[in-house]
Amino acid sequence: MRLTFLLLAVAGAALASMPAQTATYIDGNVTGISPNTGGTLTFDDEKAMTLRTGLTSVAIPYDAVSHAELGAVKENAQDKPFYKFWSRKHKIETQLLIVNFKDEQGADRTMTLELEQPAAQAVLGDLEARTGKQFAASPQRASKTSSPAAAGAGAEKRGDEWWGDQYWKTPRNAGKWSKEPNNNQR
Repeated sequence: MRLTFLLLAVAGAALASMPAQTATYIDGNVTGISPNTGGTLTFDDEKAMTLRTGLTSVAIPYDAVSHAELGAVKENAQDKPFYKFWSRKHKIETQLLIVNFKDEQGADRTMTLELEQPAAQAVLGDLEARTGKQFAASPQRASKTSSPAAAGAGAEKRGDEWWGDQYWKTPRNAGKWSKEPNNNQR
């Protein structure tokens, strides 16, 4: 009975560990890895996560992580050529994960990884659980304002000028228009 319980506990712990995640090293000051290098982020060790890229393997001890945060969510087509429109409909949302830590020599290191959005949030949650610290999560969308009315509403709240103020007289911009008649009209 005890042996069965022990085996179930060990199997549960093995299944509870975070699966390896595909990541792209975007930027940072980690030696041996160049920007835009693909790799795998593994969580096999209980004391450190490991980024493996080609010939380089970098261990990031959990107790050395000082800061981690999520960046904006981006929507990417799967790098398919434009003429292959039938395969471009499948889009992947990715998110940046910025991790600051100290290496073995005590030097401050930072790395920015691009992961699929659910994986980035899971990695941040795993970092919080293993370090006992709360990190910033900012799941902002990287998108443009789609309509001029929406842009005007945002500008109105900030007190900035709206692009239509120079063309249309509205109650909002009545103070900017002169009360005198325009002499240029015939």
